[in-house]
Amino acid sequence: MKHVSLLSIAGWLNIALAIAHVLCMPWLDAAFRLYGINDVMDQIASDGWYWPYVITLVIAACFALCGLYALSAEGRIRKLPLLWLGIFTIAGVFLFRAGIGCYWMIDRGQCPLTDISSVVISGGIGLLYLIGGISKLKNK
Repeated sequence: MKHVSLLSIAGWLNIALAIAHVLCMPWLDAAFRLYGINDVMDQIASDGWYWPYVITLVIAACFALCGLYALSAEGRIRKLPLLWLGIFTIAGVFLFRAGIGCYWMIDRGQCPLTDISSVVISGGIGLLYLIGGISKLKNK
């Protein structure tokens, strides 16, 4: 059985997140309510109904790009520019997002399941990039 690396797992998780963001486009209002960002998105939509959709597509593209960087580091696709800077920057962004999510929950004194899942997923992916990147560089 072939070994699956941490970076491969991180890459495919990011691609799955990108696909999920695109698939939820018909139900964006419900997704925004679920995550408690409907007021912010309603405010953004006051500048044009399409902005929440554009933002969601940009976020999906960012997840897809993160996934491609992980797959590139694993040699599954061609080498992307600034590969290792990208890998560790992605790790930092995901870990920062997890830390901010923890701070928000502590500050509000509330831990809704959606916030917990976001923190766990972003923290987990960040660790996959960090540990996988360090491991890959050590073995080079």
